[in-house]
Amino acid sequence: MTDGQFTSLKLNGQQQTLFKALAVKHQILSNIYIGILITMDHISNPDRLPLAAHGVRELMEKIPAFLDVSITAQAETLKTKVRELEDCWIGTVKSSQCYSGQGWHGQIDKSLSKLLERLQSFFKWFVEHHPRRKAEIASALRTLDGSGRILPTPLEELNVKTWDKIRDFFQAISHHLKTTDETEFRQWLDALERFLLDRLCPRTFSDIEAIDSIIREGESDG
Repeated sequence: MTDGQFTSLKLNGQQQTLFKALAVKHQILSNIYIGILITMDHISNPDRLPLAAHGVRELMEKIPAFLDVSITAQAETLKTKVRELEDCWIGTVKSSQCYSGQGWHGQIDKSLSKLLERLQSFFKWFVEHHPRRKAEIASALRTLDGSGRILPTPLEELNVKTWDKIRDFFQAISHHLKTTDETEFRQWLDALERFLLDRLCPRTFSDIEAIDSIIREGESDG
């Protein structure tokens, strides 16, 4: 965001600091973030909070990709896997000689064997997916930090849980599965901003109040 852009949008010290920190990682990240704030600023739009929540989801999903962290597990969804299994099930019911419409009987034929193998593969994926996804998030948070340090396991798990809780909130809002208000939404967004800043540039926290003071003085002079 260059000088003169979005002049009607007033960022506090925390928001300015995060915007600049995200821009250092990638301009797309800072663009998504400023888009969230602009959407929230459109008071006349009754659907602005779900739209802003969608932007938050995008930001959280894109961060690992721009840190060159593998997000294979995060890209895999239960819905996709179930759809694949459903297709196999439908095909088996139609083609297997073991299914009569009333139930299953006889020796396992090739079609049913294929379905059983898919079921085995699905349950193996289901058991392994959550740990792999957690490991990817932990890796992304370590990379975001920049130090590459590995925290004690309970603390690292707490960070991943916090990340997931924040993501779950905004995902529910973006899909209109949960209602919220301005105050609650901003509390969760503030939590995400602080969480990110704590890793991107923790030393700037001591300066945020000073930045806010400068902004307030500038506004009062105007």
